Amino acid sequence: MSTLIGILVDVSNSMRNSVGGRVEEEGGEWAKSIFKVVDELIKHDVSSSNQTFALAVGSPSHPEVFDLLSTVRKAKQEVIKEQAQIGDIRSRANKRDMLDEALTILERNGAPRVRHWGKMDVLLKVVDDTTAAAMLHYLQRSCDFTKKFVYECLPRECRELNLFHGGKVIRNVATEGAFFAAGYVPIVGSTLQSHGTEGSVKEAIKKGERLMAATRQSEAAEFQCVDVSKIAIMSVHDASEILHASVGVQELTNERVDELLETIEPCIYGDTPLMKAMHHSVDLFSYKEFANHQKLLFILSDGMPTDGNDPPLQTLSNLGVTMVSCFITNQKLSDPRHLYSIQDEHWQDPAKFMFRMSSTITTQKIPRTLFVKRGWKIDIDNNETRLFFQVNHPDVIKDVCDMAKKGALSQDALSDMLSTVDLDIYINKSSDDFGAKRQHGGTCYANASAAVLHLAMKRIIGRDGGYPDFFELRRELIAKYGEHGAPTKRVLEEVCPKYRLECKEVDATGAMKAISAKQPVVARFYLSGAQWERFYQFYEQNPKGILTRSYLDSKHHSTNNPGGHAVVLTSYDAESLRLMNSWGDDWADNGFFRVQNADVLGLKFFDVFWTLDNLSQKEKRAYDQHGAEIAAKLMRSLQGIQAAKYKCPLCTVESKVVDYSGHLLKTKCPSCCGTFNANEAGGDVALNLYLTSLMC
Repeated sequence: MSTLIGILVDVSNSMRNSVGGRVEEEGGEWAKSIFKVVDELIKHDVSSSNQTFALAVGSPSHPEVFDLLSTVRKAKQEVIKEQAQIGDIRSRANKRDMLDEALTILERNGAPRVRHWGKMDVLLKVVDDTTAAAMLHYLQRSCDFTKKFVYECLPRECRELNLFHGGKVIRNVATEGAFFAAGYVPIVGSTLQSHGTEGSVKEAIKKGERLMAATRQSEAAEFQCVDVSKIAIMSVHDASEILHASVGVQELTNERVDELLETIEPCIYGDTPLMKAMHHSVDLFSYKEFANHQKLLFILSDGMPTDGNDPPLQTLSNLGVTMVSCFITNQKLSDPRHLYSIQDEHWQDPAKFMFRMSSTITTQKIPRTLFVKRGWKIDIDNNETRLFFQVNHPDVIKDVCDMAKKGALSQDALSDMLSTVDLDIYINKSSDDFGAKRQHGGTCYANASAAVLHLAMKRIIGRDGGYPDFFELRRELIAKYGEHGAPTKRVLEEVCPKYRLECKEVDATGAMKAISAKQPVVARFYLSGAQWERFYQFYEQNPKGILTRSYLDSKHHSTNNPGGHAVVLTSYDAESLRLMNSWGDDWADNGFFRVQNADVLGLKFFDVFWTLDNLSQKEKRAYDQHGAEIAAKLMRSLQGIQAAKYKCPLCTVESKVVDYSGHLLKTKCPSCCGTFNANEAGGDVALNLYLTSLMC
């Protein structure tokens, strides 16, 4: 399922006052975290259909709430425009001509002696082409800059004239002011004027560079932020490109974060119109094309809005938006890695406000093992917890973002797991132990197909008649289709029925769904000769790296031949797809490699699977028996479920899990006697009913 992630980051004055000091002591302003939050939250996306928007809350001028990413992009466009203008100057003139024109401008604006102080041979030595072009650009476009350069960067002697009065030469009279009194005559070109040394000229140029930087910053202060509109919604790829200033860069460096913060700094530190920002979010989430998207709204704030405290929570909930609240504070936290079910009455009002804005989710939708391994504590009162995080240190931000997206956007709810027919999620790790094999000739199709066929059959409990191993299957396919390649789709469609299996072509989402059910998937791709050369080079240099499209396309000509290849998709994570190649376990990462997403290679996927209709009666009986054994084992390990309570979604009364009756699709509440779909509701009651049914 595609996702739309909305991000609200508080850049108000209260945030700076509340937490700026503490974070600065730890090595950086808190504001730097706003870009890292956006970056971390979109890292999970492996599909080009996923969208995001990021709104900044707290500009001191209009608009108070602005489109963060579009504002950064606009600022970048202004920089590119200026760089193009400077580049145009460089292309039209050599350095001597640029310096000569700059000196002429300065002579006409209060520095008549500048050529005598700054000799051309010295200037040519100490000024590079880029600086000369930039300086001329600013002198040409701004009289104000020129005046400041004359009086703030050049020494006094550049502005002084030798004056002749009453038959005598009078020196050290500056050009500024009304010095042309009656009887004073300037003498230009006097030999009495001193020349600038190489060091003094360098110092003047450095002052000029600082003046250019200050001018750019002053102009940035007048820069208009981009108002919120539909253009705020963009693909995660576009958002990543804006943040990283290039395509395919994996990490957001501290240097780049500093650049981003400098870009928007004139637009931050105002009031906190958080309610206005949330209503903007409602508008963005409401567009029809996102009706079927999974929606997440992540709010980073100190919880002190200046425009009321009545957020449109119900409206957002009706739109299917899951809300994650990240409360920023400078208070000492005894337990920062903690998910809460119930509000702590000792919290201050801002924390309580942020807690109320967070969504409630059932505990089964949280990958608890992952949380616990990272040192998190999770309250699970009433089988639920809140997506509310407290942060008092920027180092926790990355962890919070990862936990938030895995909890809110997880596709692995327990109810989904329980509805699968094969119990692989609990009991079978066969695909984890299957290593990369080596192909011979053009038999990648046979390697990939044999691997997936073998693993599909191995997942059938008590396989009737057994199943051939990988090598036997590969020999069979090569004998039938040859050593010089074959259409993978046709091979699978012809071979699967022989082994009571089915196959179908799926998109990236379907492939990941299959992987979640422990079903490896065949993947095909086709590359040009130049792309193949980059492919080989990347994994030779970065065996555990993540290949990006920008790297793959960075070479355009090659003597290599174009061609297709078949591999096996085995897993995916927050940052990449992991595939098994057929070039042996000494290639790349033990024969496996990673790509950023399906679009990098233009992957086409083929899922090989089986259903109950494909099973023989013997296999069905084996499944029932094995399922009962596993269920009994799980029940023994989950004795706490006997005392667990569950809140009925109909009457909200809590009853013991073991007192609910019926089955997953029609579960009966012991209190109100109403029925509901436990498979959809999830929770311990679904687990208990499922395991009980297996044991019967």
